[in-house]
Amino acid sequence: MPVKSRQSAPSVTVGPGGRLLGLSAAWFGDGARRRTEARRARRCVECSRPLASSRSPYCSRDCRWKFHGHYFWDAARIYVKRRDRYTCARCHRRFRSKELEVDHIVEIARGGASLEYANLQTLCTQCHRAKTQAFRSTLTRAETAGSREPPPAFEAVRT
Repeated sequence: MPVKSRQSAPSVTVGPGGRLLGLSAAWFGDGARRRTEARRARRCVECSRPLASSRSPYCSRDCRWKFHGHYFWDAARIYVKRRDRYTCARCHRRFRSKELEVDHIVEIARGGASLEYANLQTLCTQCHRAKTQAFRSTLTRAETAGSREPPPAFEAVRT
């Protein structure tokens, strides 16, 4: 496998209520520049493999979803489900796509990266519900102990 020599994905800004900000600006700025350079160099924008033509900046569907996933949550979700082969990371059972959810290993409220693939895992609905409930109970205990208020990005975890 060739070594990637590309810039890291753009940083993601989390706004009030857990909304992701600045992604579309990065897509039309940094993403457009990288796609144009890839077409000119006839190399895949994601994995740097040679392209058959300069018509598309991607060598495969996987590379397209992976690249889009650096900028858009829907593409990241599809890529992670395919990467994990539609298997729950906790109970290790296979499910249909609609029965799976993509979860942040380190929650955004705790400082986890929102669109970093290393921080995303596939969980079935039941396991995701149990993990979220455990996370909420630790936040509740921290609040009653008088530590501090939860970060403003906590709203993103509640959904």
